[in-house]
Amino acid sequence: DVVSIEHGIAFHEFVPLTLGRALIDGAVNGTSNIGQSIGYPFMVNYRGSDVAFRDLLTAIANNSNGATVYHCSAGKDRTGWGTAILLTILGVPREVISADFMASNTYLGRDDAVDLSWLDAAYAQVDRLYGGMDAYVREGLGVDQGTIDSLRAKLLV
Repeated sequence: DVVSIEHGIAFHEFVPLTLGRALIDGAVNGTSNIGQSIGYPFMVNYRGSDVAFRDLLTAIANNSNGATVYHCSAGKDRTGWGTAILLTILGVPREVISADFMASNTYLGRDDAVDLSWLDAAYAQVDRLYGGMDAYVREGLGVDQGTIDSLRAKLLV
C-alpha cells in the first residue's frame, strides 16, 4: 500500500516544499490533472511509499513460481511508478520507459489517462532528493544488491 500509514507518517523533504514545487511545476507544464502532478513527487517523498516499492521489488525478485502480477486501482499511477523503478533497475532507457507509460492513454482509451509531466515530476523529485535513480533505489527504497542482482538475473534474457 503506497499510501499506508502503518510505518508512520514521515517524509524525506519538508511537505510544503514538495507541495509548492509540484503546484508550480504542474502549472508551468500545463498538466491535465494537478492532483496527479502532486501525487507523483509524493510517491518519492513519502517514506511509506519506500516500503511499498521495496516490497514490490523484493516480491518480484523472490518469486520462484513464474510470472508476477501487480497492479493498482487504475493500473497507471502507483503501478506506473513501480514499473518505472523496476525497468530502470533493469537498464531500460528512460525514453522507452516514458513511451511505455504513455501507452496507458491508448490502452485505457483516454487521451488524459496519464501525462508525461507526472512521471517526469517523480524523476525530478528523485534527482532532488537522491541525485539519481541508483541512489533512490539503494538509499531511499533500501533495496540491496542481492535483490537487484536477482531481478536482473530473473528478468533479463
